[in-house]
Amino acid sequence: MSLGLIGRKVGMTRLFTEEGDAVPVTVIDVSDNRIAQVKTEETDGYTAVQLAFGTRRASRVVKPQAGHYAKAGVLAGSALNEFRIDAAKAGELKVGDIIGLDTFAVGQKVDVQGTTIGKPVPSSVITSLQVVLHTVTHVHTTFLAQSVWPRTQVVFSQVSA
Repeated sequence: MSLGLIGRKVGMTRLFTEEGDAVPVTVIDVSDNRIAQVKTEETDGYTAVQLAFGTRRASRVVKPQAGHYAKAGVLAGSALNEFRIDAAKAGELKVGDIIGLDTFAVGQKVDVQGTTIGKPVPSSVITSLQVVLHTVTHVHTTFLAQSVWPRTQVVFSQVSA
């Protein structure tokens, strides 16, 4: 039970170690996380916090969600996620506060979840058959081996608008 952040992948880059090795990293924008609701044990039966991320035009928000955002007094977001937290931590948070990178400590390990855009061919088929498909999207087995790099790290940074 810990507080998380909602983000959007900005791109990939690399960082160099002191030995000169290049380490691939993913850059994620987590700059605009707003607290939309703090759920408590008394009112909801469990303790959690709802975070809104990004912006969405008012005409693109359905009315129940627009009422939820209006009640909280926060801008409508493109994503609304809920994180279960401890009651002591929930007491410190207020609706409308912005949660930033100060949530994490330097060097802290984080769990990252993501949604893929999808690919036309499942990689399990390609790797199990060891085939090279030129007709679909020029997928090669060497590309698949390089895309699953074991030393990939996640770097959080705030992108200024």
